[in-house]
Amino acid sequence: MSCLRVTLIDVGWGDSLLLESEDDQGNAYYGLIDSNDTSTLRSSHIFLKRFFEKKKVTVPAAGHTFEWVLLTHAHADHGQGLKKILRDFGTARFWYSQPANQPAFFADLLRYSRRSARVGQYDLVDTNKILPVFGAVSMQALWPLPGTVLPNENNNSVVLLLTLGKVSFILTGDAEADGVWTQIAGQIPPNTRFFKVPHHGSDNGTFTSLRTTPWLNSLTRSATVAISSHVQPFNHPDSTVIAALSAYNPTYRTDQHYHVTVETDGDNVKVTYSHV
Repeated sequence: MSCLRVTLIDVGWGDSLLLESEDDQGNAYYGLIDSNDTSTLRSSHIFLKRFFEKKKVTVPAAGHTFEWVLLTHAHADHGQGLKKILRDFGTARFWYSQPANQPAFFADLLRYSRRSARVGQYDLVDTNKILPVFGAVSMQALWPLPGTVLPNENNNSVVLLLTLGKVSFILTGDAEADGVWTQIAGQIPPNTRFFKVPHHGSDNGTFTSLRTTPWLNSLTRSATVAISSHVQPFNHPDSTVIAALSAYNPTYRTDQHYHVTVETDGDNVKVTYSHV
């Protein structure tokens, strides 16, 4: 039976998400979104190493473990750990959004992707990009728009829609309410059963300057919501967002539930969480 699992890795701050898709033949495919690891703090790398050891998946010296790796946007708390992950695990595809400027870690990632056999293809992602099938899962970029680079780097985040059977998941990066969700909230499908709360649950990820909540208004109450928390130093999630999410009980968050996994078989959705 086909399934899709998305794990919000508890990295303490920033983002890192592991995706696993299984097709009807039992073949497994892996994707990764973001990594904030540093040279001394390697939370996502350690998690991935243990995950694949438990799966008895040999991390190859050649070839690739991941079908794709995505950098949602060029902020260090989303991308500074990706080079080591690309080097140690390998990926068939490395995707990224066009940044407003080119921070050092991003320029280094592109240089590495161009020259390394550990990366198959590397490419820009926007709404014109036709994404490959991921196991039995279809994928579509809802944002950013082609040729649009916004000065607020959060609003260059790739917003990704994944669909298996009757169920859709939406993964949001740090896209903010004013810059992104006022434009694309109407594209949230009614079958969305999991929505990753944008920008670590910050106020500006959910509320516009007029205090409207565009993406929240487009979700049904059957949706599961979860937050990759960023408590230090930014105190995300914000109390205003937690209050707004009170209709979605519980709201899963990595600072309270640790590693949060949302799984669907295309009909049903279940959530598990753990320290390991």
